Amino acid sequence: MLKIPRRIRAYCARCRKVIRKEVIMSKQNLDSRVFSLASNLFGFGNTTEKKSIQETIATAIATTLQTENRIMAVYPAIVVEAFAITMDKYRKYISAYNFKTNAENEQIEKHNADVRSFLRENQLNEVQKEFAKVFFYKSKSLKPREYNDNADAFMKDYGLILEKKKIQTVKYATELVFQNLLHLYNSQLMKRNEQYMKLRVTTIRPIEEFKINSFLVTELKRKGISSLDLCTKTVRNHRQRLEECGVFVEYVFKGQNRPVEVHINAEILTVLDLKTSKLITTENQQLTSENEKELPDNNENTRTDLNECQMNENVKNISHFDKEFPSVTPSYLFFTGTPASKLQNSTEVAVAKSVKVSETLSEKLQNLIIHPQELAVNLANKEYNNYKPIDTRYLFKEAYSGTMLKEDFRELVIQDFFKSISKIYKNTTPFAGSWKKAIALYMQNKWIAFTGEAFNKAAIVDDIQQMRWRAEWARKWFIKNDFPPLFPYEYFDMTRKTSKEVGFEYTKAKWGEHLQGKAKYEALKKKQEANAVRRKEAINHAKKCENEVNRFFKNKITMPQLFDYVEKNLPAEYLEKLPQMIEKKSLKINEKVSYVDNDFAQYDFSEF
Repeated sequence: MLKIPRRIRAYCARCRKVIRKEVIMSKQNLDSRVFSLASNLFGFGNTTEKKSIQETIATAIATTLQTENRIMAVYPAIVVEAFAITMDKYRKYISAYNFKTNAENEQIEKHNADVRSFLRENQLNEVQKEFAKVFFYKSKSLKPREYNDNADAFMKDYGLILEKKKIQTVKYATELVFQNLLHLYNSQLMKRNEQYMKLRVTTIRPIEEFKINSFLVTELKRKGISSLDLCTKTVRNHRQRLEECGVFVEYVFKGQNRPVEVHINAEILTVLDLKTSKLITTENQQLTSENEKELPDNNENTRTDLNECQMNENVKNISHFDKEFPSVTPSYLFFTGTPASKLQNSTEVAVAKSVKVSETLSEKLQNLIIHPQELAVNLANKEYNNYKPIDTRYLFKEAYSGTMLKEDFRELVIQDFFKSISKIYKNTTPFAGSWKKAIALYMQNKWIAFTGEAFNKAAIVDDIQQMRWRAEWARKWFIKNDFPPLFPYEYFDMTRKTSKEVGFEYTKAKWGEHLQGKAKYEALKKKQEANAVRRKEAINHAKKCENEVNRFFKNKITMPQLFDYVEKNLPAEYLEKLPQMIEKKSLKINEKVSYVDNDFAQYDFSEF
């Protein structure tokens, strides 16, 4: 219900007492002057002229059809002769409708002329003006006939002050749209007939409703050429005109994304029953009182939503390190400082100013770099046999937000690599000189450009995972084959790239194989996940179909409703297999019934 505008309510509230008396007096004046004139000219009130006009002009609009008034057939179709007869009836109906509408419009025009004449000769009071505005506001969206009926009721109370709306006739273009709609309706019926024929259903039934999709009308083609060059909005306008004139009845709207459902007026529609090859109309059929069940609109979405976007750990994200850094610094990165609680007097505070209380991550990493000679001696003395490499998160954080020079960072990573790979020499005794030559070789060639400058820290840190994987692979290979490694300088020689040369550079090939295997595994994993999804969907669809078939056999839904559900909610193959499923279910039920009937015959009376 539309609300009265605020200004009108305020106006009425302020003047309620004064207006009440004025309304009573104005109604008495209107009853004596206005309505006496209206009764003589237009038949308002209970006059014989009004009754005669209603009898001659009133249009017989078809209202809601009951099931027993619908056309009954086994396999209905609108083809050839049935189509021609339907169009002939349509033209006769529209001709009669337009004739009556034109006569009605003449009376409306005569009424509007008298309203204009009355308004020129009479001055409207405030009540008439305000309530006329309210009427226009509330009734502006109504259809012409409904608007005119409301206007008649309004003018009985407030006088001859409103003009009526002209009623639109059905134009010739609507006939072309109706023909194409009949073609779509026949396609819908034939599709349902095919399903019934597969099931060998021969029971007579009411013709089903027509589901109109405006887009399908615009897509109709004849020999590759569009049948109607119209937009969906124009098709909807023609459909509404057919509803107004009574060609379409029982309009049902089920949402903007679903087709509207209507029935074609039984006075117009003629179908051919493919079972009997006879033309069927409401005049030549036997009526039945059976009513189809209504299938509730179950638009529940049962699809399994899959979250394919899983969050993977990205160690390159700087914020990631801020969240996951342990609260306690490892022992090899921890440097003892002077506690602030002990600095109580001024002399102790003055001394503490020259002492570092805490160091930054960059400073701690910088302090881990030692002289190459010292590193070589420590490696020869096997001091790093149980060494744990620097946490990768620290190196990433330093690479993206630290203050170390890239040359120092490169030296730190190289020294960390040699400390880690020294485990392969647990059972051998390489000299410190060989270690020093290997360290110098990497310092001259590893992660350095042709210009002599070191790679940036981000490029170096990207290779750390590869280097550590290759070092671990080499360690396991020497243990597995019980083969002693070459001296460090020879083993880390960058020209030893084949398997027979037993050099560290050969591990690059194994790293490549590792990446290929990992990619192959990821592809296989995705394939398995996709297969699992398809299996679950197939099980889900099969269960849905089975449930609907069981509902059909329990008389909870009708066969058309069963086919509609399978067609809209399940893959196409289920619609093709549905007749076989129904037949198989029917045979199974019959076997159970037969078994129950013959249950007594299986006993031998001699046993008693």
